[in-house]
Parts: sequence; C-alpha cells; structure tokens
Amino acid sequence: MSEYQYYEFQALDHPLTPEAQAEIQRLSSRVQLTATRASFVYNYSNFPGDPYRVLVKYFDAMLYITNWGTRQLMFRFPANTIPADVITAYQYVGSMDWSTAGKYIVLNIEFNPEDGGDGEWVEGQGILPGVVQLRHDIMHGDYRPLYLAWLKFAHYELDILEEDEDLTEPPVPPNLQSLSPTLRNFMDFFDIDPDWVAAAAQTSSETEKIDVNLSSSIDRLSESEKHEFLERLLNGEPNLDIALTNRLREISGTGKVEWPMSERRTIRQILAASEIIGQKRLEIETQKAESVRLKKLKNIAKQQEQLWARIPTLIEQKKASTYDEALTILKDLRDLADHEQRMTEFQDKLEAIRSQYPRSQGLNRRLQEAKLV
Repeated sequence: MSEYQYYEFQALDHPLTPEAQAEIQRLSSRVQLTATRASFVYNYSNFPGDPYRVLVKYFDAMLYITNWGTRQLMFRFPANTIPADVITAYQYVGSMDWSTAGKYIVLNIEFNPEDGGDGEWVEGQGILPGVVQLRHDIMHGDYRPLYLAWLKFAHYELDILEEDEDLTEPPVPPNLQSLSPTLRNFMDFFDIDPDWVAAAAQTSSETEKIDVNLSSSIDRLSESEKHEFLERLLNGEPNLDIALTNRLREISGTGKVEWPMSERRTIRQILAASEIIGQKRLEIETQKAESVRLKKLKNIAKQQEQLWARIPTLIEQKKASTYDEALTILKDLRDLADHEQRMTEFQDKLEAIRSQYPRSQGLNRRLQEAKLV
C-alpha cells in the first residue's frame, strides 16, 4: 500500500518574489505553486528539502499530514511579536517547541502517534486555510491554541505517567468556553477531545480584551527609535503595530503578560473533570436519541396497517431495492411491536407473509441476516 504525505506552505505577510517561486519550483516537480502558496503530495517518496528551512526562508505557515497519523503545524512569527513569558509558559518538549531563526520565531506543533495512527487517508488540501488565522490570533494575544495544543499532548501521554507523576497545566487563557470555527478546526486536525476542552474551560474566565492606553508612552521613545519605526512603516513592514505595542508595553512597565489568577490543575484533575462531563454528555445524548426513537415509533403506529399492506406489494416486484425497502419497514414494525410488547402478533403477521413467498430466496436471506426469523 502506498503512503500519503501532504505538505502545504502559505506566505501571509508578503507574496513570494519571482526568484523565490523559481527556487521553490526547483525543489520538486510535484509542487503546486502560486505567489502565496505551495503544496506537495508524495505517495512513494519524500519531500526533498527541510520543511523547517523552507518555512523560515519563504513562508509564514506550514501544515503536514500523513496517512500513518502524523499531524504538524508550524508558524513563523516576527521575533518581536511573541512575549518571552508566553514562549516559556506554553511548550511541550518534542511536541510543541519554539525556536529562533534569524529575525523570526518558529512555533512547531507536531503529533506523532506511537502506534502509527489508524492509517486513515485524510486529504490535506483545504485544511491549512481553516487554521491559518491562528497565527494572527496568537500574535494579538489569543493563546487558546497554545493551551489546547498542550492539553492534547498531556492527554496523550497520560497513560505513560507513573502513579506518582503528574503534569501541571499552563495558564488557562480566557474565553476557552467560546471556541471560534478556527479553533474547532484546530481541534479537529489534532483530534483534541471536546470533553477535555470543556473540563479545561471550567476555570477559564470570560473576558473582553482590555488594552492599556499606551499613547502616553510614545514620547518616551528615543528620537532614533521613533525614526526607526517610521522608516519601517514606510517600508511596509507587516505586523509593525504588534512590534510597536510590545515596545511601548516594555517602556510603560506593562509588557509582561497578565496571567489568570485561577489555581493551576494537574492533568489528572482535568481527566476527572472530563469524565464527569463525558458522562453527563452521554446521558443527554441518550435522552435525545430515546426521544427521537419514541417519536418515530409514534408515527409508525399511526400508519402500521398501511405499512403491513405495502410489504407484499414490494416483495412481488422481486427487485433488490424493493426487498430492501420491505426489510426496512419490517424492522420498524418489529421495533414498534417490541415497544408495545406485541411480538407474538408481529411474528404471526410475518409468518403469514413468508408463507405466501416460500421460494423467495432474496426475501428469506434478508430476513435471516436481519435476525427477523
């Protein structure tokens, strides 16, 4: 069986120059290339370059997915847009790592299941556009993706922890109860358990971001620094507002991220909370399913005589499709009889129908497979 590897890169802050496009084109004949995107699919070979280096040199985001379970997402940030205490707080060795590459910081989130995954062939095209907004959100102080990534890896490794070992969660960002479509896409990509997220959100505050008025700190910039920022603005530097905001925060003494004051929990405490949430969710789903089932049975009861009369008409057509339709009706009538405790009556009516078609192999085979006889 062939493999499946999909790589996609996106340039968000600047389009690729013609020279850059030519260099990427030379990487592989398999590339699908535009001025802002490059994708590669491999079934029998591997990517010829180093994805990390390709990202750092040309792009701002990369996604990698395989049919053996590997999921990887990388973002390149301008170095002055991510506070140092955020990098320290949100990391998971070998799975969520930050690195410095020249004037950039790279976040690598990578999941490699030890069992090789389920071998499911998931097409990678279309996934990155659904999560790339996270880069912008992280730069603007929304650290929910970073917490969710930590939760995924801590959950995955819970089984290998010794009884006396535990992991303490990083700061729980606000608004974890309200997940955007982009965050849900992120959860789907890394298969993050919604019950765990609901448990984690129990200590997440619901707040609107309130920014400090930093305009009074502008005068504290040196003339050379003001000139430098204006020149960078004139040159069209992307995300300059974030760089300036961070610098003004540093000057004003508000540069350090204000972490929520909630008590940090261990991964086992989050596990216990998720199990309670999961049980309640299953109870609600069971109640809803039972309500739907009873409503369906009520409708069947209103038309059961017509349904019994329709079955011979379907059988006499001697088609696979009409046999299947007859079988579906019989299953519904069986469920109704079981609910009303009239199974003997149901069996009598079914036997009466079977006696009319003793040589119908297609009918009898379907009845046996469905365990109606």
